[in-house]
Amino acid sequence: MNSIKITLFKYMSLCLSVVFLGACAGPGYGPIVEDLSVQARASQRIPLATNNVLGNETNPSATDTQPRKPVELQKPKPYVVPKAKVTITPQSSPSKVVVAPTEKNIEVVIKQEEALPPSDQAVVEQLLSNADSLKGQGKMAEAVIQLQRAQRIAPREPKVYARLSALQLSLGEAARAEQLALKGLTLVPNKKRYQYYFWKLIAASRSHLGNSKGEAEAIIQADKYK
Repeated sequence: MNSIKITLFKYMSLCLSVVFLGACAGPGYGPIVEDLSVQARASQRIPLATNNVLGNETNPSATDTQPRKPVELQKPKPYVVPKAKVTITPQSSPSKVVVAPTEKNIEVVIKQEEALPPSDQAVVEQLLSNADSLKGQGKMAEAVIQLQRAQRIAPREPKVYARLSALQLSLGEAARAEQLALKGLTLVPNKKRYQYYFWKLIAASRSHLGNSKGEAEAIIQADKYK
């Protein structure tokens, strides 16, 4: 009885082994995947990456065996400061001084006294004539007023300073007369006749003030322009 059971057990074990081995040897039944890809044409294929693709990285070819030339570093040239050249352009209006060469041209405006307009010059001449007429009449204060008006209109007219200085001296204002004569000298650097007359006024003013030394010096200066 026991031998029958053992034989039956062996038979069943043998059958199970055959079934198990058959299952392992058979084809697998995983999930079915459908291939929908389309093969690209030769004209549509993407070329292989070159040396300048992907971040411009260069990959030298294996066949490139020529040695590269070393890079020469140029020495910086020393900076030389350009010398300034001054050019003065004469004009009837205020002249300009151009400084060059520079990165930015710099213009310096020199203030120059403009010529008195003809209308103002006519007014000044009329005031001088009025002053002479008033002085002849003994109206010294009125004459001074006329000359002061002419001085405001033409502050660089030497004739005004000459007559006003002489008039102030005749009124006993020697210090004022000397100041006006000294101012007149600055307006006539190249006019000897005016320079002689102004120095004579200065000498007379200093004599009136008791300045004998200054009077002598003014006389010496006046003699240079006789």
